[in-house]
Amino acid sequence: MNPLIAPRPDHFCVELEQIHARLDSIDPVAYDKTRNYLAGATTWLGPFLAHGVISTTDVAKAVRSRHTDDACYRLLFELGWREFFHRTWQHRGDAIFSDLRGPQHGVRHELPPAGLIQGITGINAVDACIQHLTKYGTMHNHARMWVAAIACNMAHTRWLEPARWLHYHLLDGDLASNTLSWQWVAGTFSNKRYLANQDNINRYSDSEQAGTWLDLSYEQLPEVSLPSKLAEPAAPTYAALPSLTAIQDLSIADRAPVALHSIWNLDPHWQRDIEQHIVFVDSELHERWPMSENRWTFIKHWAERCGAVLATGTTEHLTERLANHEVVRREYPACNDWPGTVTERAWLYPLPDKSFNSFFAFWKQVKGSVGY
Repeated sequence: MNPLIAPRPDHFCVELEQIHARLDSIDPVAYDKTRNYLAGATTWLGPFLAHGVISTTDVAKAVRSRHTDDACYRLLFELGWREFFHRTWQHRGDAIFSDLRGPQHGVRHELPPAGLIQGITGINAVDACIQHLTKYGTMHNHARMWVAAIACNMAHTRWLEPARWLHYHLLDGDLASNTLSWQWVAGTFSNKRYLANQDNINRYSDSEQAGTWLDLSYEQLPEVSLPSKLAEPAAPTYAALPSLTAIQDLSIADRAPVALHSIWNLDPHWQRDIEQHIVFVDSELHERWPMSENRWTFIKHWAERCGAVLATGTTEHLTERLANHEVVRREYPACNDWPGTVTERAWLYPLPDKSFNSFFAFWKQVKGSVGY
């Protein structure tokens, strides 16, 4: 078993040409058949997509230029989930940070289980993935589901604080995808809670562990007896915002145009005709959703590729500092209060004409735009 198949941070602090080479090497057929296995043919493009270095349209264009529509279906379907989560955020706003479709039942704790955040659940594959996450910032999507199922549906923890902990460590921690995926597992954004037992984990992690507290049938899982470390909640430790230039102190040529990036728009090609580029970090948002040192290393790397200076402060400080400048920024729900002319993100799928309270209601309306 090697659940540590997830790459390390230096896999993502690369040059744009290397990302395009990775796009060209994607095998969508292998992805379709093996994506749920820890050692499967996943793309590991999440950090680049979450931070806007590339877009879902870039991925789709690269893969479809080399493969048939049938071969690409599953990959484009999964990219649809990412856009569904973001369209839901656009539509529902900050409501996504509360139970969206119904309450989470059986909640006993607000803080995540101590054994979970320490990576000592007693399930070897899960523990290896957690320990890798906290050291390197990457975790396979299936392992994330196991972690969320343990936290929410076995340890009876409200989903929000464990979601904040996972977001903190993940290089591709995405406010929409991460939040709504946790709600999907917890049953607050789905019709049924997600569960996994030892057989499921063994199958997809290539492990053979037996006799654990999860070595039960699905019918027995609601009555599972937890190890003591999973029954004890604990407060995670988060690092403070790194030292950055205060936006009020930033030197900008008088009345010069400004391309204003968020940390979710680190596209090196964006607005290259503008000389002054700023990546603004909302200090109040970071307090609610902190990020790890690994994440900041990634952000600083790609801010440099954008030719941008990193600066921080509140949205009020930002508005005041840029009051005399022509500002352009890219749409993103976390930045709705920022100043400037707003440009659209590069969407693979159009905004549906009708409501879409589920992914399949969304997919049914948008799949025709890519020929399905």
